[in-house]
Amino acid sequence: MCARPDPPHAVRPAPGRRRHSGAVMSRYVAPLGFTLAAVWVAVLFVLASGTN
Repeated sequence: MCARPDPPHAVRPAPGRRRHSGAVMSRYVAPLGFTLAAVWVAVLFVLASGTN
């Protein structure tokens, strides 16, 4: 079997050029937001259970 070439519509970044930093940062910021939300909900549950 021979390797298939990339389809004509595939765009590869030019060598030596980095991707846009916003796209890379959003990949890390989204999970961070979910983690902070989960921690905040946990803190609220602890505070609510401690006021009994």
